[in-house]
Amino acid sequence: MRFSRRRFLAASTAAAITPAISGFARSVGLRLPQGVSLVPAKPSGAPHYWCTWAAQNYMYGQNLPRLDATILEGDSGANLARTAMTEENLFADSGWAKSFYPKIRSDLYLLLDDGWETGGTATFELDAMKFPSFNGTSSERLRKLNDTVQSSGWRGAALWCRNTPEGNGIHRLETLSDSAAIRYWKIDIGDPAFGLVRVRDEAHIPLTLEHVHGELPVNGDWHNDGRFGFQPWNSKRMTILRNTDVYRTYDVTSILSLPTTLDRLAAMLKGAEGHPEVKGLLNVEDEVYVAAVMGCTMGVMRHPLTGKRPGADADLFFNGPRQTKKQLDEVVRAVRWQRIAPPFSSGEGTVSIDDEILIDSWSFEQTQTWQKELVGAVVRQGAPACISRNMPLPEVKAKGDKPFVFATRFPNGAVAVAAQERTKVGKAWYMPGCDVTLPVSDAPGPFGVFGCFDSLSIVFDRPLQGKQIVAQDLAGDEAFDISHSVRIRGNTLHIPGEVIRNIGLSHATPGDLSAPGLVIAVS
Repeated sequence: MRFSRRRFLAASTAAAITPAISGFARSVGLRLPQGVSLVPAKPSGAPHYWCTWAAQNYMYGQNLPRLDATILEGDSGANLARTAMTEENLFADSGWAKSFYPKIRSDLYLLLDDGWETGGTATFELDAMKFPSFNGTSSERLRKLNDTVQSSGWRGAALWCRNTPEGNGIHRLETLSDSAAIRYWKIDIGDPAFGLVRVRDEAHIPLTLEHVHGELPVNGDWHNDGRFGFQPWNSKRMTILRNTDVYRTYDVTSILSLPTTLDRLAAMLKGAEGHPEVKGLLNVEDEVYVAAVMGCTMGVMRHPLTGKRPGADADLFFNGPRQTKKQLDEVVRAVRWQRIAPPFSSGEGTVSIDDEILIDSWSFEQTQTWQKELVGAVVRQGAPACISRNMPLPEVKAKGDKPFVFATRFPNGAVAVAAQERTKVGKAWYMPGCDVTLPVSDAPGPFGVFGCFDSLSIVFDRPLQGKQIVAQDLAGDEAFDISHSVRIRGNTLHIPGEVIRNIGLSHATPGDLSAPGLVIAVS
């Protein structure tokens, strides 16, 4: 990102504060530079998407007087989800494409998951019964689908598939997709010889391919510490990573998603360390703050549909105390940060992993997971307390439990850090207080800060006297001068937790429960 930090100082002298935030600004001694935003208006171009699968799984049972939640599990639940993939659900005035994520649609593909095609899982034939308005040849139907997605403001349509054909069939499917300007495939198992990649490259088709190694929704021995495990260079997972554009870390339980995903991410990054030839990006699905901070892509699945099923409003994908469907602002903040600091390849740079392991736990009830053997059991998932890329590990001080903390220095000099919540039986999705020290050396920034801190101290290799400090909620378009609300001592910028919360939530959507997310510039 290129911008003139000197203009912040000039702009701040105007200091005309809008009525909606003037009281807040005065109370903490902030000035508002006029006409300044630290977040670029242009989308990053990173291959992020919002995936329909969780929304599909929430459609059956809405507005029924009673619902036997067991029908939502296993094959019956998957069949109901496939049935819900329709033109009406997608494109009605109140449908997913027209109502979800208006502020960042241009950054995201809208990915149609299982149920959009007819005749199999890799025909690329749009189901004419479910999408009656999209008529014509195979190519014309796909083109109309993509055009309609783009006319709703999204980057374009992306498509799910499984067990794609080999040989001549590959070229036919990729050519069909290209004729409709489809630019992303989510390949959910299949293509073991990476024929899709080879044919794509030979034909010079502009198509991003995502591969996976199928996983259970929890890691390892979940009765004990639930670790993912070291990934040697020639493991199946590492082989997939080095032969694809995007490697998705795969399915998780919603309640223990964070430690499960962090441990997978740490293992895959460490396995790729020292191999700059590995260009694949890591997709951490719906853990959007992990994606933003760790230089990964997102397969967003959360959506705003709540309270539409009878009884306990069963939802296998987003349930429990985290209340993820009420944290949509996090997606906005994460995506907009990546306009500043886009994701980068898993083999680039160094990886540091803390020896300390934090273990989260949960006792699953029915409708909280599709893996039936977990129901009624205490499940444990462990992950490193700290992870960093291209920089030393942050120093974390806490009076009791520690949060998960992770940080990255991006290739363009931006730096991001996050502190995220813990989950334990009887005490779920809670934020331990923490004071974090972040050594950034000569990094010019800007600096992304995600989550809640008691304090954050950013340590530079140069003195900061006379510097102006400007900050902005990543969900907003207004930057604040916070120079008088922080403390500078030599080469250390000390930011109180109150400032992080106030700025990082200053443009929160009413009722949204997201953790703060802000960008800071030093000029």
